[in-house]
Amino acid sequence: MLKDLLLWFYWYPFRLFLRNLPASCVYKLAGILGAALALFAVGKRRQLENEYRTVFGTIGLEGSARVVVKKTFIHWMRSEFEVLLFPVMNRGNIDVYVRYQGMEHLDSALSQGKGALLLFAHFGANQMIMPAVGYKGYTMSQLSAPPTVWVEKLPKKKFSLMDKKALDIRWQHELSLPVKHINIFGSLKRAFVSLKNNEVLGVAIDGGGGKKRIEVDFLGGKASFSTGSIELALRADCPVLPVFMLRGDAGYNTMVIEPPLALVPGDDADNLRKNVEFFIARFEPYVIKYPSHYLMFLGLRRFMATQGETPFLTNGEGKK
Repeated sequence: MLKDLLLWFYWYPFRLFLRNLPASCVYKLAGILGAALALFAVGKRRQLENEYRTVFGTIGLEGSARVVVKKTFIHWMRSEFEVLLFPVMNRGNIDVYVRYQGMEHLDSALSQGKGALLLFAHFGANQMIMPAVGYKGYTMSQLSAPPTVWVEKLPKKKFSLMDKKALDIRWQHELSLPVKHINIFGSLKRAFVSLKNNEVLGVAIDGGGGKKRIEVDFLGGKASFSTGSIELALRADCPVLPVFMLRGDAGYNTMVIEPPLALVPGDDADNLRKNVEFFIARFEPYVIKYPSHYLMFLGLRRFMATQGETPFLTNGEGKK
């Protein structure tokens, strides 16, 4: 009952309250609440601290687990608040939330007339890629799953009516963004059409979906990445550009679009592994530099492995 009441407050009066605040105040408030959550959510904090030691201890990353986990909570809270603000983001104010680096790489890719696949991970405020690109005038589609899929993904969890309503509202907020959503569990025809029309397609490489996966070296262990995005790009013969959202200390994001990957043609296992490794070579340094941007996702994927999903990161026992 209390949880439902808090959810109602968060998704109704509180989200309306946030919309009337300047972005700087939104990020400051999220920072305060994120730090408080890191202090009082003892169980979750300990879980993430253990995840940090397990994964990043393997590669000898220096730094206090408690400090990184505190930053993780703050980053997560700021990302959640951004979801609440999705419906009020637009072309006129997107620069308040996002700074840009490497847009020339996207323009150069689109000049080839084959579309452009923006390849990213669930790192940083990855959902902010959609408004950041769409509100700059690019026609973009996004391969993803609606938040309501969690009801199916967690059959053992009892979702209250307010839980389901919150997922519905979150989905409506995502639908308000300037992109065309393509369900990753459905037909990919629209994805190919968007690239054929010389549009931008956003795809995450590290999600739990995808029929084919491949193991590569990552963070001192082995990680299982989906090959679907690479296979799609090879079939469409389009440029693939890694993109990363980096959050500054004040809360604002910088979207970094990197030069395209030099993919190896052919969809046999060896070539697919090489192509995934090309992305990992770009991605891993960001994770090592900004572990707080990825720690919450690593914790989620470890939990989902207990629910029957393929484990994402293995052999990363490290130092506990």
